Amino acid sequence: MFSQSLGINTTGTPPNPKAILDIDADGITKGGLLIPRMTTTERNTIEAPIPESLLIYNTTTQCFEAWNGDAWVAFGCIACELPGTFTATAATNITATSFDANWTASAGASTYYLDVNTNISFTGTAILNNHDVGNVTSFTVSGLSLSCGTSYYYRLRASNDCGSGVSSNIITLITNECPSSTCGTQIFATANLNAGTMINSTSSGGSQQLSPYAYKYCYGNIPANCDTYGGLYEWNNVMLGSSSVNCDPCGNSGVQGMCPAGYHIPTDLEWSRYEYCLESSITPTGSTTLTTFQTSATLWRGTDSNAGPGAKMKATSLTWDGTNASGFNALPTGYRYYQDGSFMEQNTQTFFWSATTYDGSNAWYHELKTASGQSIRNKFDKADGFSVRCIMN
Repeated sequence: MFSQSLGINTTGTPPNPKAILDIDADGITKGGLLIPRMTTTERNTIEAPIPESLLIYNTTTQCFEAWNGDAWVAFGCIACELPGTFTATAATNITATSFDANWTASAGASTYYLDVNTNISFTGTAILNNHDVGNVTSFTVSGLSLSCGTSYYYRLRASNDCGSGVSSNIITLITNECPSSTCGTQIFATANLNAGTMINSTSSGGSQQLSPYAYKYCYGNIPANCDTYGGLYEWNNVMLGSSSVNCDPCGNSGVQGMCPAGYHIPTDLEWSRYEYCLESSITPTGSTTLTTFQTSATLWRGTDSNAGPGAKMKATSLTWDGTNASGFNALPTGYRYYQDGSFMEQNTQTFFWSATTYDGSNAWYHELKTASGQSIRNKFDKADGFSVRCIMN
């Protein structure tokens, strides 16, 4: 029998004119569409040429199968189960070019796929995406290019013949292989911290980087400025809610906060020691003593010349006027002003938080400024967005 449009139903309703076959199950309680059923052996006896999209149910594999013109493709496998849930654990041996990924086993997984990205949502350009790592629970990821102090994220996805829709949790990576600026026993990173998720500063001002923390501002709300200058952080945020400390030297007693493993946020005393070390130990020497650095309340510190700590810490690039004799390579980052959420002083000043508070609302910071060889110690509201330079434990 041949028909341009055939309807099968119990009501006598004409078939939809757009359909060649219209099956309406309305009122039918004990029926369904039953397509041809056969074993794999029986399927393989179907004579060529096999029309593309021919559909069968394979009783051997318990899968619906369709011919794609070259092979039988399984889908809708009745006995098939997706991989089970599983957990990624903290990465180890993190360097600028590699890290070790680790995870628990996923029941039923035949392989895992690894994703690495700077975006926690894994959108945009991926560092790695759909990287097949086989059926293991640890893997050394190599050939990367991870910037110092920048947040990266990795996750695994478990897969089998049924699909690959089961993802692990997301792990944050921060390489601690940062170049260093050394004076005495202190070793500072030579790049500002650029960890955390960017949020836009709003004109309402005030504190926006609230618990669970791990946020940053980028000057002008422009992500590329974080790549160049590092992030700008509120004090409570970069401390991850930790209390004030003022140890010197701190070692492992310092507050790591958002710094990479093996580093911490320098205290007010550690900043003072570094500034003094730069002026007293690098020719030409100044006359300011460490006691003066540690006990003077605020404002200008050291000698206002190329002998001063400010001149030796400031970069010679990006229009700044330092000598960078220390290798610290401070850039004129500017800051985020908490009262109105505006960004100010880029290309003329930079402000570094210490891990030490002045009182409940304010914390000590250390500042470098255009046209001065000195450094500045002062206090400001913890809701301001300042730079952070981590120091090694």
